[in-house]
Amino acid sequence: MANPRILILNCYSDNHRGARGNPWIVPQSIAPAVLAGMLDPARVEMRLACEFRNGPFEDLRALQWADLLVLTGLNPSFDRMKQVTAHARAVNPGIVVAMGGPLARMLPNLSRRYFDYVCGDDAEQMVSLVDAVFGPGHAAEVPMPRHDLLPASRIIGYVESSRNCNFRCSFCAMTAEDRAFMAYDLDDIRRQIDALGYRQCVMFLDQNFFGGPRSYFAARMALLKELFEQGKFGGWAALVTADFFANADNLARARESGCIGFFSGVESFSRVQLTAFNKKQNLLQPQEEIIQSCLEAGLVFHYGLIFDLVEQRIDELLAETDFIVANPRITLPSFLGFAIPMLGTPLFGTRLREGLLLPNLRLRDMDGRSLVCRPVDPIEKAIAFAALMDSGLLAKRKVAMHAWRFFRRYRTTLSGWGLLSGLANAWAMSYPRLGSNGRDGIRPGREGCRSYLGGSEALGSLYRPRIRIPERYHGHFEPLCVTDADGELHDDLIDDAASLLRPSGGVVTIPTYNGVAVS
Repeated sequence: MANPRILILNCYSDNHRGARGNPWIVPQSIAPAVLAGMLDPARVEMRLACEFRNGPFEDLRALQWADLLVLTGLNPSFDRMKQVTAHARAVNPGIVVAMGGPLARMLPNLSRRYFDYVCGDDAEQMVSLVDAVFGPGHAAEVPMPRHDLLPASRIIGYVESSRNCNFRCSFCAMTAEDRAFMAYDLDDIRRQIDALGYRQCVMFLDQNFFGGPRSYFAARMALLKELFEQGKFGGWAALVTADFFANADNLARARESGCIGFFSGVESFSRVQLTAFNKKQNLLQPQEEIIQSCLEAGLVFHYGLIFDLVEQRIDELLAETDFIVANPRITLPSFLGFAIPMLGTPLFGTRLREGLLLPNLRLRDMDGRSLVCRPVDPIEKAIAFAALMDSGLLAKRKVAMHAWRFFRRYRTTLSGWGLLSGLANAWAMSYPRLGSNGRDGIRPGREGCRSYLGGSEALGSLYRPRIRIPERYHGHFEPLCVTDADGELHDDLIDDAASLLRPSGGVVTIPTYNGVAVS
């Protein structure tokens, strides 16, 4: 029997509505490579594709080639998964379609209407899926991400050394997942880095690189220092929580091991708002002090801001951004977005119970750029603020002045890569839409193209079949609604209400991956 042919596609939802990939987005997802790495390359034929990088997947020949189509993606990508499934079944009636990711756990009952297999477990379930479809015997001897199937790069390579997070922020998808932090063993990390080949920067995709026992963190730093001194990579970066910076020795240890910089979820400079987000780790010390200490240690600091228009007035947010842009001692944020009440999070349950979710809200609206809740300010003012944020909230002249003063302050402290990375935020704040204008028919900048109001925006051409499809698949192009006309939970989600509204706090035991589970 011929080896099964498997196509793994990472689907996207473009928050700028451009329907165009962007190869410059950092970080890029390696979910398809991780899934592919669970399988024996001698027993399967694999192809990977990523819509974040390359834009809408329209390779009909690849869909005809595949025996099994595996779809993954973030929460707003559910509609896109359905659309690709309809195209696949139209050109290849015998194809088997599976979906996984967070929505498989949030919406298992609804997902079974559209997909043959709904995979709610971790990447290890990939083996069980393939064996269920094609028979046993497809597991890789040593699971390892298939970097060889991804576009080649000498600049950035991606590694994962742990899963999940030990904090429970109210808006975070990890809180909705409610899974225990789990660390990989050191040999696995070494094998991943060896498999990459030399990269200028190794980026760890962990949700919390500083999670788990401190002894494990120390051992991981020692390993990275060893590999850095061996010339395995030019430097590394990771996402850490704010408690990392409570111990000044951590910065020195990280720099000695080749660290270039960190991303950390600042979210807000308001202690009141951090408390509302249940982001207790960010209250340990003033966040501007954290950022400055990191920069002065020679490590670049990246962060994002989350605006909650239900709790915060727009004047407060403008004052916050004015404070940032006037302060060259800290970096500008990497991105701005609205607090998203993602399915299954405490924030979602709270907003639903309060009756603050907008009516006829669609899942694709939960993109961080659209208003999905009733704001405390007048709706017209909130819409204008959303439009301004999407086009460049910070005045370009002030951003340019911040960049110049930041450069002068840290030009001898940060490495060339670190300095360039920090200054790139000025460009991102000035031109947030760069690389997002596409061919979807609702391009940013076209008058009337975006309402920024959930449930009211034109859907665009992706919601129309690109080829002739059987009538039974026309429903695949209907958007998934979260709320009905009264702002209540939509009937399509009722069967999954237990997953969407369960109280947070319990810890789910998950299988280990060449490592040990850590409580």
